[in-house]
This record gives sequence, C-alpha cells and structure tokens, in this order.
Amino acid sequence: MQFFILILLICLFVFLYCVFVLANEDFVFLRQDVTMEKIFNIIFIGGLISLFFARLFYEFSAKNIFSNPLVFLLIPYFPGLSLLGGVAGAGAYFLFLKIRKENSLPLGRIGDFFSIAFLISLTLGFIGYLIFSEGRVPIVKLSVQALLYFILFIVFLKFFLPRLLNGEYKEGTITFLFLTCFSAVNLILNAFSKISILGYFKNFENVILILIFLLSVGILIYREHFLSKINLLAMLRKKRAKQFKKGK
Repeated sequence: MQFFILILLICLFVFLYCVFVLANEDFVFLRQDVTMEKIFNIIFIGGLISLFFARLFYEFSAKNIFSNPLVFLLIPYFPGLSLLGGVAGAGAYFLFLKIRKENSLPLGRIGDFFSIAFLISLTLGFIGYLIFSEGRVPIVKLSVQALLYFILFIVFLKFFLPRLLNGEYKEGTITFLFLTCFSAVNLILNAFSKISILGYFKNFENVILILIFLLSVGILIYREHFLSKINLLAMLRKKRAKQFKKGK
C-alpha cells in the first residue's frame, strides 16, 4: 500500500526535524564534538535495524506468513510492522553502541532527544494511519493512542526536557521514562482486547512489554533515587503539617 510508505516517510521527516531542533547547538554535543552528521548516521543505521526488528516481530503475530525472504523484504506489497519491534531494534542498536569500547558518544542524551522526537512521530503516524488506511481499522484504539502519545510529547517537552537541560535529570532518564510510558500505554490498551487473561500473558509482545516496563522502572529508581526523593517529600509534608498545626 502506497499510503503505508507515505506515512513512514512523513514520520521519518518529522523525527529528523525534531531531533535537529533539539540537538542543534546543544552545549553538551558541542563540547564533545558530536556533530549532526554523527547523530543522523545513528538515526539511519538504527532506523534500518529497527525496520528489520519491526518486520521480524510482526512475523510472530502474522503466523509466519513472511517465512519467504522475498515476501519478508517486500514491505510495500505485504505491509506490516510491529511498533514494539521497532523500539526493541533501536534499543538493541543503542546497547551495541554502549558496549563498544571505542564509542565516546553521549548515548544517554542522544536517546533522550530521540525519545521526545519519536513521541511526536508516533502521534502523526497513528493519525496518518487513520486518515489513509483502507478497510477496517480499530478507530477508537488508534485515536486513543494518538492522543496519549501527543499528551506525552507535550509533557516530555515542557516538563522533563527542561530538567534534563538544567542538570536535574541524568542523561538517559528521559529515555527510560519513555520506555516506561510506552510499555504501560500498550499494556493497558492491549488489555481491552477480546482475549482471556491467560492469553494476554501468553502473548509474545505483552511479555516483552512487561519486561521492558519492569526493567525501565527499576533503572529509573536506581538512577534517580526516586524512592528516596518520595520519602523526602513525605517528610517535608509531615513537617509542614506539624508547623501548620502549631501555627493554629
């Protein structure tokens, strides 16, 4: 389907533009000599890997109809990609870059900017799919996903990004926040599918989403010491409550 390729190209263009706006003249990138060329190289190489994983994950849910290598590669004629597979592919590529000894790129910060750009790309992708799709599509589910990802984009852009730029968050925190929200949104929406509870937990993508959610939440708690911050806030509230009672 031609609309399928058109939507992917639009999302890619929006993603590139958003990353350019976020990363261009960033002081950390300038200090570490991270050029836009290097960032775009990561995008295009990672994009190809994500596309392969997205196709591979889709094969599991399509009952191996793409076992023929030619059919597997002919995306325009046999469309079908897994969003989770694309995210997993990008994560695998970043993990590969992370373990390379000669790599000196600030991958955490790059992943943070990519996560924000990906949220707006997801929003436009779901909207485009709703507009150009031919045949029956889950309109309510796609509309809810588009709305949720747009809200997350605004929250990440207006709330989380300034804290990253001010040094309140460590590099990579936004990436794990994105993974937490992404997995949570999909797990909740998948729960409305007409399958049994056992079938829900046997679903391949749901298992992966649960693992991503638990791992990202665990890393966030460890990196940002969220539990200690919550305890500190609770102590401050109790202290203010006592002072308020004394004032009365």
